[in-house]
Amino acid sequence: MRIPSPLLLLLPAAGAILFAPGCVLDRTGQSASENWHREMLLQRTRTDNLEAQFAEVEARVDQLEELTRARGQQEILRMETLDQLRNEVANIRGEVEVLSHELRQKVETGEARSEDAAFRLAWLEARADQIEASLGLEPPPPPEVAGPEVAADAGDTGGGDDTGAAADGAADEGAAGDDASPSPAIDDPEAALKLAEDHLQAGRPKAAEVVLARFIDTWPDHPRIAEARYRYAEAAFNDGRYQVAVLRFQEVIDRHKDSPWAPWAMLRQGECFEKQGQPDNARLFYEDVVRIWPRSKAAKEARGRL
Repeated sequence: MRIPSPLLLLLPAAGAILFAPGCVLDRTGQSASENWHREMLLQRTRTDNLEAQFAEVEARVDQLEELTRARGQQEILRMETLDQLRNEVANIRGEVEVLSHELRQKVETGEARSEDAAFRLAWLEARADQIEASLGLEPPPPPEVAGPEVAADAGDTGGGDDTGAAADGAADEGAAGDDASPSPAIDDPEAALKLAEDHLQAGRPKAAEVVLARFIDTWPDHPRIAEARYRYAEAAFNDGRYQVAVLRFQEVIDRHKDSPWAPWAMLRQGECFEKQGQPDNARLFYEDVVRIWPRSKAAKEARGRL
């Protein structure tokens, strides 16, 4: 009688392990395949953004090459030796590098000024709303442009006196508004976050984005920094930039996973994919919210969308 080999005895057990149903779970109880799928979606979003940036850079390089080619054709016809051609090419490259450097400096300066102007405009709009609310005034209608004949008639009938009186009254009302309602302090993080929330509620996502970017840069260790990052992503979502919003919501999850804003951020990621016409990918994020934060309010809302 043959005695069975120990390896033959282990084959049924190994087969049962290999073909057992179910997905492999990590130590947190999450499905490894679903985590991998979600990470692939995020990487694909980052890749799409990079491809768009590369396309823009490639277009700029093509324009520079066309400019260099058009400029060099006439000069090449006049060159007599190969050394002159090489020197001219070197000079053109140097000029292109200088122009590129100057262009980058101008773009950086323009972006900084634009950001500062947008921040000041957002602050002034909030201040005007506060003054009008304190005085109980309605926003004035936009002014009507009068023709030259109407302006001349108003000048002949003494309309200038009425205009001066109206201007004096407006100045008095502005002074009273300043006394009754002081402007919010820009250097106060709570006031800045409140200002950003007001802009979001009023449908001004770009103004809110500027205020929130300043908040994140100025107070990175503030107790409400997780909320600020969430609002920053929400501003991009409200502005229709869903790929940017996905990455910003992911930053909330990575940096503040224990925060109550993390499950809401993952829920909004699903909404971003729904807005882009990808319901299957959105469902994946809703399932992750339910699995990772099963007792959160965001999980309750996610269950309603599954």
